[in-house]
Amino acid sequence: MSVLTEQRKMFVEEYLKLRCKNATQAAINAGYSPKTAQSQASQILKDSNVSEYLEQRKSEIIQELHQEFFFDALEARKAMYNILISEKAKYSDKIAVAKDFLDRAGFKPTDNVNVEGNLNVKENPYDQLTVDELRALARKCEADEQST
Repeated sequence: MSVLTEQRKMFVEEYLKLRCKNATQAAINAGYSPKTAQSQASQILKDSNVSEYLEQRKSEIIQELHQEFFFDALEARKAMYNILISEKAKYSDKIAVAKDFLDRAGFKPTDNVNVEGNLNVKENPYDQLTVDELRALARKCEADEQST
């Protein structure tokens, strides 16, 4: 990446502050003339060096956010743990914290699943037969199998 002017770097920073939604205003904020800001912004964004710098800055911001959230998460975990071990905390709060800990650790209970529908079960044709009739039928089936 070739060296960008300070004004173009400032444009990128202003553009990021505006959440990449108003390049014209970013150009004005970076010191470009309000009369030419729209065309200047369009040209600047087409510059491959500016695009590369913009992507680099986005990556850096994402990295910074990840670090911040990491430390925030540690603080949140400490606060939750303090609730869990506090003798003054209500049991309902302790249970909520314990469930949250387990959920975040991957031990979430299985959600209840309701299954509805109709089973098309045909009537059992042998339901009305007596035990002797069933035995006779079984002997007949055995005889048929042996003859084949």
